[in-house]
Amino acid sequence: MITLLLLNQITRDEFMDFKRQVEVQFAEIKGEIKEFKTEMRAQIQALNQRMDDLITYLWIFMGFITILIGFIIGFGLWDRRTYLKPVEEKKADKELVMKLEQKIENLEDENKRLKNQNQALIFILEKFINGANKEEIKSEIEIMKKLS
Repeated sequence: MITLLLLNQITRDEFMDFKRQVEVQFAEIKGEIKEFKTEMRAQIQALNQRMDDLITYLWIFMGFITILIGFIIGFGLWDRRTYLKPVEEKKADKELVMKLEQKIENLEDENKRLKNQNQALIFILEKFINGANKEEIKSEIEIMKKLS
């Protein structure tokens, strides 16, 4: 009611003046809103650019980490192979030494056997030279065969 009474008291010119002032203020507010929108768009674009840069740096960092991990794994495998190579060579050397020791033992056994046979042969030849008869020599040979 009061507003109606107040409206009746203002003139048409005053109302038009007031309307123009409100329109000017609205125009100013619209301009400020447009400036605000423009500024916000610029800030959003700058933020998007920074995010894109950040993602690019992240990919570079991940690539670096991946390469580093690959290098560490490769180095570990290479080092293990390098470390195990002398161990394998030592193992092969030990096996060779064991085989050679076995052959030496076999040769020693064979040498002992041949030495015993030679001694038996020498004993038989001495009996033959000393004039033993065939029967004694045959019996000695049979005894030597049983011993070897």
